[in-house]
Order: sequence, then C-alpha cells, then structure tokens
Amino acid sequence: MRAGAVRICLALMLGLLVVPGYVVVPILFEHAGSRALAGGLAGHIFHVSNFSILGLSLAVALLWVWAGYSYRMLWGLLLAIALLVAVNEFWVAGVIGDLKAAMGSVEATPADDPLRKRFGMWHGISSTLHLMTSMLALGLLVSNGSHRGGTVCNG
Repeated sequence: MRAGAVRICLALMLGLLVVPGYVVVPILFEHAGSRALAGGLAGHIFHVSNFSILGLSLAVALLWVWAGYSYRMLWGLLLAIALLVAVNEFWVAGVIGDLKAAMGSVEATPADDPLRKRFGMWHGISSTLHLMTSMLALGLLVSNGSHRGGTVCNG
C-alpha cells in the first residue's frame, strides 16, 4: 500500500509542475485577453500548485520514514524538489510581486526601464527553477520505481 501511495504522490508532484507550467499558463497568456490578467491567474495557480507539492513532499517523506527507507540519493532529490519549490514560492515570487507593484502595469512600463529588466530577470530565474524542479521530479518518479528492481516502499 505504501509503495502505491508514494508513486501516486510523486506522479501528482510531477503533474503539478508540468500541467500548470507548460500547459495551463501558456494557454492563459494566449487567451486571457490581457497579460496582467494572465499573470495574476498564473500566480494564483502556481501558489496552489507549490503548496500542494510541498504537502506531497511531506507525505512522501513520512511514508519513507514509516517504511524505514534510507536511500540517500532519493532523499536528496526529494529535499532538492522541496527546497526549489519553497525558494520559488517564498522568495522569488515575492520579489516578482514587489517588482510588479513598483511598476504598476508591466505592459505600460518601457522595455528599457530598470524595473522591467529586473522583472524579466527574476521571471527567468523562476522559470529556470521550475524547469529544474520538473526534471528532478521526473528523475525521482523514475528512480523510485527502478531502485533495486522495485519501489522504495515495499510495505
């Protein structure tokens, strides 16, 4: 039962990274009518997704502790995912929000404005962290099922 629960949690974590970041948000920016509306909605979606991923990371950790699991590489991957999500949620998103508040309308701010350039840089940092986290989650999901011919929780 625990092995199935771990696989479900890891698959949900990967889905919560891939679907919002690479499916929903691009559609929002294409069809929402304004970039400001799309950006606001995207921020809310990422907020819910990030907290869900942190909760699922905790669930996986508790299941692994319950099973007495100690394979360090997978613990390291899980910790890296949780840390990257936390950095993106609690630091990077705050910086982006502060920059948006200082600019008012991103669309109305000239492209050569220093605040807009910083906004673009921090948005790029956030996107890079999201991509790295997605790759780590995929690696963890694949590694979880292939470790020593089975799953890390055999209980």
